[in-house]
Amino acid sequence: MKSMTGFGRKDYRDEEIDCSIEIKTINHRFRDFFVKIPKTLNPIEEKIRNTVSQSIARGRIEIFIKYSELGTKNRRIVFNRDLAKNYISVLNEIRRLDSMIGDDLSLSLISKFPDVIMIEEDIDDYESIWLKIQPVLVKTLAEVDASRVREGSALKKDVVNRCCTVREHVKKIKEKSPDMLERYRDELREKISSYVESVEIDEKRLLTEVALMTDKLNIDEELTRLQSHLDRLQGMVEETEPVGRKLDFLIQEVNREINTIGSKASDLAIANIVVDVKSEIEKIREQIQNIE
Repeated sequence: MKSMTGFGRKDYRDEEIDCSIEIKTINHRFRDFFVKIPKTLNPIEEKIRNTVSQSIARGRIEIFIKYSELGTKNRRIVFNRDLAKNYISVLNEIRRLDSMIGDDLSLSLISKFPDVIMIEEDIDDYESIWLKIQPVLVKTLAEVDASRVREGSALKKDVVNRCCTVREHVKKIKEKSPDMLERYRDELREKISSYVESVEIDEKRLLTEVALMTDKLNIDEELTRLQSHLDRLQGMVEETEPVGRKLDFLIQEVNREINTIGSKASDLAIANIVVDVKSEIEKIREQIQNIE
């Protein structure tokens, strides 16, 4: 089981390229990409996404790649003529505002403005670039995966421990359930006696009333389903495939069953245990939000 939170970074440099890849993953309901790469790598962005998708099933994936080719073989200098004209026009307009402004408009000044003169990569062999970047990307993903596994192991341990706590609470509820019905019968007898002290209680009618309420207050089915859900949950955390969404759905079912038990139970002790169970379930739910 893996967490959706992870981080990895790898650097690579040889005689031809200098490359750095950093990947950060955080929680997200689906698989969501944020890719920041040099525009020269845009033609291989789809390959980058596909490679990452093979390792990460869910979460927000932030990919940062720095890449440059060493030497001058694939580089060219680009002059942005229109942008330079705009800079000159604006500077002349500023100068006309005040005659006291000195005339220092020069070639060196214009060339220093952003994007007037740029160096661009002139690349036509993207396959060779991909063959160099791919191993670096795979190593970065391995580092991300290792961190996700480490945190996933901690999440798994916490979820299992809390499931065991819930099981202990459910066991106590099951033990107290018969007493709840017995107390209801005794309380009903006392109430009837207090209202009609001189009238003998019809035991048959009393038993009929208790039987009707027993059906309404009975929580055996809910307890059985709850235990079944807990068994399934503890089995899921041992699976190797991503289980975050399935766990999220299952914990909703667990919560539904304990809510029904709480609404049916007329016993204060059981009601208090239900509160403890709901607290543990909420903590499990929070942890599950981090699981892939």
